[in-house]
Amino acid sequence: MPFSRRAVLLSALLFAACDSKIESTSDPAVQKQIQTVQNCFPELFAKAQGLLDLAATWRMNAATPIADPTGLTHSGTGPITATYTFDGVTLSMTIRCYDPDGNEQTGVATPGTSLAEKIDSAATNLRNSFPAGSPFLVGDWTLSGTNVSGSGALTGIIGGSTNGNELEELRTTSAVPSGGPPPVAASTIQEGACTMTLQTSSLVTDSFPTQEYPIGTLTAAIDGDDADTDTEVTVTVTFDNTAVIEITISGAVGGRFLYNVETQVLTAAV
Repeated sequence: MPFSRRAVLLSALLFAACDSKIESTSDPAVQKQIQTVQNCFPELFAKAQGLLDLAATWRMNAATPIADPTGLTHSGTGPITATYTFDGVTLSMTIRCYDPDGNEQTGVATPGTSLAEKIDSAATNLRNSFPAGSPFLVGDWTLSGTNVSGSGALTGIIGGSTNGNELEELRTTSAVPSGGPPPVAASTIQEGACTMTLQTSSLVTDSFPTQEYPIGTLTAAIDGDDADTDTEVTVTVTFDNTAVIEITISGAVGGRFLYNVETQVLTAAV
C-alpha cells in the first residue's frame, strides 16, 4: 500500500479512535480544536491523497517499476503535463526540470509508458549533463472539483549517481526557482468552509530500493467553519522508516499517539 494511502487511512482511524477520549476535555479551546479536526481533516486529507500518489511516481530507486495510478494521464518530455482524476476531483500538474542553478531544461525525458519512466529518464539526462550539484524537479499543481480547490508546488531533489538515480527528498515549495531550488512554502487545499495547509521541508521516500515507509514530517494546519477565526489546529505526522508513525495533535490533551500501519492499531503514547 503506498504511504499516501496509509496516511489517509491513518487520518480516519486516528480521529475515530481518539474521539471518545479527547471530547471529554473540559477545556473549551481544546474542544474547539478537536471539533475542527474532526469536521475538516479526513475529507481534506483525502484530497491530498492524490498529490501524494502522484509524488510516489517520482521515486527513481524503487526495486520494482512504479505503475501509473488509475486516472493518471501525462504527456511531454519536459515540461511534463500530468492530469490525475480521482474521487471526483482533478489534480493538474506541470513538472519542470532544472539544473542545479535553477535554469529550466526542456526535452530531457525520453517518451515512456509510465510517468515514473519519464521522471527517471529525465533525471538520468540531468545527472549526465550536470554531474556537479543537484538538479531538481518542480511540480506546480492545482486541484479542482465541486466546492474543492487547491494549489501549491512540490520540489524533488535529484541525487544518486549517473544511471543510478535517487530522489533525495521532497519539499513543498513555491513554483519559481531562484539560483537553485525554490524556497519551502505551504500548499493549500480547500473544501467548502474548511482549509488545510500542508508543509514539509524534507520527506524522504527513496533512500534505498526496498524502502517501504517515508522518513520525515508533514505538518498540516487546519481552519474550519468555526466562528472563531483564531482557532487553528496543527497536526504533525512523523515518519521514521518503520511501521510505527508518531501522531501529534497540537493543543490537545492526550494528543500524542503511535500508529502501526501494518496492524492498523492506534495507541496513546506515554
